[in-house]
Amino acid sequence: MYDQTCVFCREIIKSNNAAYVYKDNDVIAFMDNAPIEEGHVLVIPKDHFVNIFDIDKEIYIKTQLMVKRIAIAVKLALKTDGINIGQNNGRVANQVVMHYHVHIIPRYYRKKINWEREKMDMESLKTTADKIIKKLEDVKI
Repeated sequence: MYDQTCVFCREIIKSNNAAYVYKDNDVIAFMDNAPIEEGHVLVIPKDHFVNIFDIDKEIYIKTQLMVKRIAIAVKLALKTDGINIGQNNGRVANQVVMHYHVHIIPRYYRKKINWEREKMDMESLKTTADKIIKKLEDVKI
């Protein structure tokens, strides 16, 4: 399933325009280009599902298992004190992109989170992605 009107389908899946952390036949993980915190990763199914009410059970499970694995890798790679994992459903719940996705956001005791988002350059995103990828290779679940 593909939706030409969806920015994730069009830019991330079809055009490969992202700093990727992980890709397989069903799930893709990439750096958020306007992160809340350095290391903010998005995990999405490769097929287009709008939200949790729409996603296929098998793909949901595969996506969530990858969220767990990547969250562990982010924590190890960036030496975080914690991780926020979030998933919004519907515009009223602050879902901006209507393609099921899960946010993995690193958190630190020493730093108050700034919910304002600014775009980061691709090179910086790829540098952080590389750190996470190195740790991801060691994470087994």
